[in-house]
Amino acid sequence: MHKVISSPERFIFLAHDLETAGLCWNPEIGDEVADRENKTSVAILVDPQGMSTDELRSTFLWLPTVEQMLMQFEARQAVLFHAGLEYSERECCYKTVIQATCGHIESRGESFRLSLGLALRGLLMSDGPTLIN
Repeated sequence: MHKVISSPERFIFLAHDLETAGLCWNPEIGDEVADRENKTSVAILVDPQGMSTDELRSTFLWLPTVEQMLMQFEARQAVLFHAGLEYSERECCYKTVIQATCGHIESRGESFRLSLGLALRGLLMSDGPTLIN
């Protein structure tokens, strides 16, 4: 029996990939985060309880919102060329196309957030080790 991974779970795995690819988190009140020890525990950062930025980063995994990912594209001078629902006989998904200096990056996901995240991961991996906050 195969375990079906839901879209929120996929995004948590993707958020880890984004972090590994170089996406840097500057914690702010209101950010969505997952506990690193129990990734199914998702919450909104409301009270950092005196934790430093490094302590927050080591305790929580940042789950960037659609708006935060769009800002990351802008910071990297990438243009959101297309984002929307794609429906065909084969599939129904969200498609994202990014135009960047490295070329165009296309991704598909079962949610708009997942599709944007996959495109951002592609951009981060094509850009190399550039860190932009």
